[in-house]
Amino acid sequence: MLDFSRSIIESKQLFSRHFYIKRDDLIHPYCNGNKARKFASLLKKSPYSTWISYGGNQSNAMFALSYLAHIQGVVFKYVMPSFSQTPSGNLAYALKWGMQAYTLPQGTSIQSLALYAKSLLTPQALLIPQGGTYELSLPGMHSLADELSSSIGGNPVVFYTSGSGVGVITLQKALRALFPKATLVAINCAGSEAELRDKARAYGVGQMEILSSPFAFAKPKSVIWEMRAYLKQFHLRCDLVYDSPAFCVIYEHLNDFRGKELVFIHSGGLTGDISQQKRYSPALRQIKTTFDSI
Repeated sequence: MLDFSRSIIESKQLFSRHFYIKRDDLIHPYCNGNKARKFASLLKKSPYSTWISYGGNQSNAMFALSYLAHIQGVVFKYVMPSFSQTPSGNLAYALKWGMQAYTLPQGTSIQSLALYAKSLLTPQALLIPQGGTYELSLPGMHSLADELSSSIGGNPVVFYTSGSGVGVITLQKALRALFPKATLVAINCAGSEAELRDKARAYGVGQMEILSSPFAFAKPKSVIWEMRAYLKQFHLRCDLVYDSPAFCVIYEHLNDFRGKELVFIHSGGLTGDISQQKRYSPALRQIKTTFDSI
């Protein structure tokens, strides 16, 4: 089962600054990071015998949900774009755990994937939108906010990556209730900042500090590879889609947080690198710089 007590806090000196790293990647080998926080409530007794979701064919959420469905003994149906190669990475694991894949043509919009997923619904099925829901996420994010409050305290700046926005929005509400002196900074890695702000307002979060990644989502960039290599020197493994790009963003904005206590919540998802690193050509894998100075 998921064990939040495994998420220890480590001290690291990065970019000549002190960081606290909240190691949510240690919660579980397969379901960790923000996926563990967002989906832990699915392990409670439920009337649903089937889960249905949709998204990318290398999604970390797909990976986590397929594992949780496997150990819960429920059917997991997942709608995604088709794939041309032999399944690898997250997809290979998900199929191994019994996920039923429904594939639509490459380039199908997320709205069309969602519509197809809804067409599979029955009274015994639970639809889990891409990225999860606020309601599902609330217990895990409340626990995270409470852990931060009791172990760090003070007035820290807390960095957390955002994809769908569900995790950061839910954590923002939890922090305001349990740790109001903390300042959450969302590192927006997917979608537009305007979309994230609109979603936050829809959930009653009027103000949110956001730093947006300059990189196209999940597209290989040499600086991301360099950042991952830099972090490895400090025994900190970060993925190529969320956390390594996030540290690139933080690095560029460090001067904005002078004199502040800095906390980074590890979003896990390292199994996604099995397929993602194959997209990096030898030219992009060249380590040209370090991030020791700002």
